[in-house]
Order: sequence, then C-alpha cells, then structure tokens
Amino acid sequence: MSRQTCPACCRPPAYCYCSRITNVVNTWPVFILQDVREARHPIGTARIATLSLSRAEMAALDPASPDKSADFLDSIFSRPLINPALIYPGDDASPLHDLAPGGSYAGGPRDLLFIDASWGRSLRMMKVFPALGALPLYAFTDIPVSRYRIRKQPTAGAVSTLEAIAYVLQQVEADLDCQPMLATMDWVIDQQIKRMGSEIYHRNYPQNVPLK
Repeated sequence: MSRQTCPACCRPPAYCYCSRITNVVNTWPVFILQDVREARHPIGTARIATLSLSRAEMAALDPASPDKSADFLDSIFSRPLINPALIYPGDDASPLHDLAPGGSYAGGPRDLLFIDASWGRSLRMMKVFPALGALPLYAFTDIPVSRYRIRKQPTAGAVSTLEAIAYVLQQVEADLDCQPMLATMDWVIDQQIKRMGSEIYHRNYPQNVPLK
C-alpha cells in the first residue's frame, strides 16, 4: 500500500508545506521541465516554486525517451511557449542582464524555461531533445551561496531550481519579492533536517554545517 501524500505538494501529511505557501505574482511566466527522477525527490524545490508563483507550470521529461521533433515544446505544456528563453549555462549563452529592462532585449516579458535535473541528466536532455539546444540560452553569474543545505552540490556555484528561478525573476522584475518562496524552501529543509536528526545531518553534510 502506498503511503498517503498531499495531492498538491506530494509530501506526507505531517510534512505538508501547503500552509506555508505565499502567492508570488510574477509577470514573466515560468516553465519548468522536470526530470522524472527529480519528481521522486522528497524535497522538490521546483514544485515549491510552481505552487508559489502565480504564473508557473511544470512538466515531466524523461531523457530516456528522446524526442527529435522541433515542436515538442508546443505540446508538453498547457500552451506553446512564447519567445522562450532557456536559463542554462553554455559557451554561447547570453548574460542574464540582456533579458532585464535596459538590456539588449527590447521586448516585453517572455517565457522563462528552466530544467530541473542533475547536471549530468540536464546535459543528456540537451542532447536528446534538440529543440532545447535550439533555444536562446541565458546564464547567470554571481548568484548567492545556495541555501539548499541537504544536498551535496557538484560545484561551489550550484543552486537549487527554486533559487535559480528566484534569482532570475528578481533580475527581470526588479520590484518582485521572491523571499516568501525561499522562506518556504528553508522551512521544508529545516523539517527534513529535524526528521533525520542533527547527528546524521552533521555526518552527511559537514560542508553545510556553520562553523562555530
């Protein structure tokens, strides 16, 4: 028998965070392609972002099921993407400030596309879904140190999907306050640390334990 979970946040009732969600009204629409493996992760920050943002949508993607069609992005979400910008690092990626007001892009809000996956799996997605590689890429730099304290980050600059989304939105929407959804993530992580116990946390994530 499968255990009971909240239909919205997919967490067990004792760890449901829906009451902690604060609506963040964003103008730039956010779309998330979530690796099917991430959907099984106990703390999915992409889901927190999707529940928090007024204009956000998430769809599952399996890199083991390649799709070479040029228009697959037109059907995976509830509507085709409009002038999408893929937030992803690369040698040919433009700096994020080009999207922001005053940057080289002179249009209005456009769809922001994020990939929710491990670095290796995201690279595979870029290869097996050519339509992703055909999108204009935008990359950020100088992002604050990650607040995601229960995952061993592959590099010093790695951040969770929610943090990436918050950072990008705050760059393109100067007046938008993304702190509420970051606070929700902090609470969820705190609950997970309490559940595993201080000893296990200190042993498994010593790099995230503040020095005294």
